[in-house]
Amino acid sequence: MVATRGPGTRLVVFLLFILVGNASRAGEFWEEKDYRRWSEKECRKLLEDSPWARRHVPLSRVIVETLNPQQEGIDRARETNPRMEYHVQFRSALPVRQAMVRMEQIRAQYDTMSPEQQRSFDQQAEQFLGVTFPDMVVLHVYYAASVPADDLALARYWQTQTLNTLKNSVFLMGRPDAKVAPVRYWVAQGARREFELFFSRQPDGQPLVGPEDKSLKLEFTHPNIREQGESRVLLEFKVEKMLMNGAVVF
Repeated sequence: MVATRGPGTRLVVFLLFILVGNASRAGEFWEEKDYRRWSEKECRKLLEDSPWARRHVPLSRVIVETLNPQQEGIDRARETNPRMEYHVQFRSALPVRQAMVRMEQIRAQYDTMSPEQQRSFDQQAEQFLGVTFPDMVVLHVYYAASVPADDLALARYWQTQTLNTLKNSVFLMGRPDAKVAPVRYWVAQGARREFELFFSRQPDGQPLVGPEDKSLKLEFTHPNIREQGESRVLLEFKVEKMLMNGAVVF
């Protein structure tokens, strides 16, 4: 006997199709939850691997170093695995700053604070989140190297750069005809390994990027370290992933 599908069966199939479709279109946690309810794991994801944050590893390989046999008594090879990394965040994007505030809430055990301490925390958070960046796009970059000599060389490079030295090698690209150099550069000195790049949000009177565009791209040069030669770094951020309520958030 061949089973036939009646009206009831077709209705069930149709409802399942709708449910699956809705599930596939479910929003991300930063769209569905108040930032004060984000978990530490969710905050780290937004800050490290999200539409507004990317990581780039320009070097990760094995170096074989032969030590002096007179010092060691025998020939011996030592392997190290040098690694350099860049972590880039759109600090002018509200979700990134919300994740920063929430991480600080978790670290400070906000729920155990007194009402007075919570009010003070909330006031500082509101001031931090209230900045709107109407004219500037701010990208924050952390950099690091696992080998101390490489770390010092990398820090020496970025800590001696200026806006003038970067203007021909650092660019933020949006719509097809928009490729802009930074208008401001800040770099931390000493042991801190971070810098910030500031770009005009409307470099020629037009938005750097719109909802119809494909991506935002950050380009910069990684310096010659360990005789690897300079290399071009190009990080792409998908515009469709950065949309919130129909607007590009960056």
